[in-house]
Amino acid sequence: MQGLARSIAIVTAVGLVAACARPAGPAPVASAPARPASLVEPVDGQPELPAGWRWESYGGVQVGVPGDWGWDSQALRLDAWCIKPGNHPPAVARPGAGVPLIACDIDREGPPAGFLTANTGWTVGFNPTDKNDGTDHEGDRTRVRRDSVEVIIQAPKQWRDRIAATIHQVRVDDAGCPSSHRISTGPDLRPTPPGDVATLRDVTSVSVCKYPLPYGSSASPSSPRLLSSLRLDGPAAADQIREIAAAPVGGGLDTPANCAPEVAHGDQIIVLLVRSATGTGEITMRYAGCVQNGFDDGTTIRKLTKGGVGPLVTGPNRVYGGFSGQPEKDDMLLPPG
Repeated sequence: MQGLARSIAIVTAVGLVAACARPAGPAPVASAPARPASLVEPVDGQPELPAGWRWESYGGVQVGVPGDWGWDSQALRLDAWCIKPGNHPPAVARPGAGVPLIACDIDREGPPAGFLTANTGWTVGFNPTDKNDGTDHEGDRTRVRRDSVEVIIQAPKQWRDRIAATIHQVRVDDAGCPSSHRISTGPDLRPTPPGDVATLRDVTSVSVCKYPLPYGSSASPSSPRLLSSLRLDGPAAADQIREIAAAPVGGGLDTPANCAPEVAHGDQIIVLLVRSATGTGEITMRYAGCVQNGFDDGTTIRKLTKGGVGPLVTGPNRVYGGFSGQPEKDDMLLPPG
């Protein structure tokens, strides 16, 4: 691409989204399925969600997007957009994957080319920030800062305004995930009080909450709050808990020789909040590190299985790389394609 430095050293492999033609805007949803009752606990009230839209959350801030938007890795969609520029289909692009080392947006005049939808497609992204609350605009991008979270909205102005109007702070998001969790305060913590996944009956819903873990020399994550979430309801929730209960006891897949002790547990964890006839219980799913991988109810650790992992790492909880382990782990965690 003319005017760009293209010396590329890709340090992490992540999936690319194929470029394709974009319609003028997201198609209206004629008859969206009924949404389950929200579990949200807003800080100062919650804006109305437009018909056919869904909520996405990050770090205690929630934003509405059209329900037909997909998901993508922010590393390639926004940070290193010039590897494969294009008007990609609309998506929520989350941080977390390794960013390829490439110089985009140098030798430029006017707004950065990465701030234009012609090069990225319509996108909502997130970043932690230490800047004060506020809003700024450049090119096709609006950045809204709330409570140490920056929401990036890249779309035509009328759509940026509609999306920005939905942004608000939450203590618990629409999926039922708290904005922070004790699990982020230590790399090897287990669910408390301990339970027994094999005894759970009449499961009605499961909140699937992804959080950061302390990693490397840092005592705690720089922003130890919710990374993403989804929710399973009804038969899908009950089937998921049965799948976990059927996994072999013993934990794994572990590769302790592949990691230094200070990074052995990885930098992410998923916490399941399981609502059943006995109340709400916790199960963790560790997958990002070299040790203690598996489903843990606080009593027993069970091995990761493709059937148990798959429904927990779809949609907003997609994993784009950055974990340690064997090829079998790749097959469980990475999006197809």
